[in-house]
Amino acid sequence: MTQIPSLAAADRNRLIQDALRLRDQQREAVQRQREQSFADNLRQREITEGGSALAARRIQDRRDVVEGLRADQDQQRDRQRARDFINNDTHFVRRQYAIEDEQNASRDGRDLNESLLLRDIAGEQNEIAELRSVQQRSEDLRNRQIEREARIVERRVQERNDDIRQEQALRRSVDQIRNAATAGSSGAERPRGGLLDVSG
Repeated sequence: MTQIPSLAAADRNRLIQDALRLRDQQREAVQRQREQSFADNLRQREITEGGSALAARRIQDRRDVVEGLRADQDQQRDRQRARDFINNDTHFVRRQYAIEDEQNASRDGRDLNESLLLRDIAGEQNEIAELRSVQQRSEDLRNRQIEREARIVERRVQERNDDIRQEQALRRSVDQIRNAATAGSSGAERPRGGLLDVSG
């Protein structure tokens, strides 16, 4: 008998737990449905706002194109009026021709000055090149003169050395002759046909 109340209590607890679990599941399902509905609404709003912004931007672009065309037409109309006014104003036309003549004269003078300047520069470059050539020729001539003087000095030194050697050889020959004469006077006779070395 004591097991029946405990079994009944266990069944009641199980039913309570199942009811709580079912209620939690339902609550979660409702929460997910709300979140999904909120996300869908937000996406729909973004799409709607994006479409509205795109439409507004297209309208603004068309409006800008139309306004740009109108502004171009207005500018062309103003330029045409200015050209018509200028063409009909003879004083302005004469003044414009005078300005063009002055500009052409100034351009011609500038071209002439540039031509003269280029010619002067070319002349100066030719003079510089000629001066360099003259300097090079002068330097070459100076180098040749130095080399010639060096050869002359070398030849004179060689001639002087040759004269000194000849003079020394002559002195030796004279000394040999004197020695031979001294030996002959002392009574020692040289054999006949003997050679006397005078070359030194």
